[in-house]
Amino acid sequence: MIQITREERHWFLENVARALVEYSGAAEPPVPIEAILDHPPEAYQEDFGVVDMYSNLWDATFARPPGQRGSIFVRVDLSETARRHALARETLSAMITSKHGRDIGLPDLLMSDLKESASYFASILLAPNAFVDAYRAQGGSEELFAESFLLPVEVAESRW
Repeated sequence: MIQITREERHWFLENVARALVEYSGAAEPPVPIEAILDHPPEAYQEDFGVVDMYSNLWDATFARPPGQRGSIFVRVDLSETARRHALARETLSAMITSKHGRDIGLPDLLMSDLKESASYFASILLAPNAFVDAYRAQGGSEELFAESFLLPVEVAESRW
């Protein structure tokens, strides 16, 4: 395990999320998380996929069968905002366990705090700092923040 502070981990996750947003070409909310997963950066071609599932066990989970492509399995009955957040959260697991992620040491860096890291990463990926700042500067209201960014209310409250 690589020992880093919470602040250093958050800085790293913010930069990874920003890179994915820039890769997507998004210039305003909402960030197109499903498009990112459907058309990922080359380093993650074998690691980003979405499979709809019928389950009551969890909202989403990432799995990689041995020797096969990894996919995020997501419940079909989730609201749009819950689905987006679950997909964004599990994107970090896909990145950590990818060949590229293993090669650059992501498991050693992030696995010990995976749950907190994944939640933080999802909130930053779906509501990047630059988008939030621009939304506020344009007079966007707190009341419409969750709707504008397609975020679950509790995530919007923590990001606001």
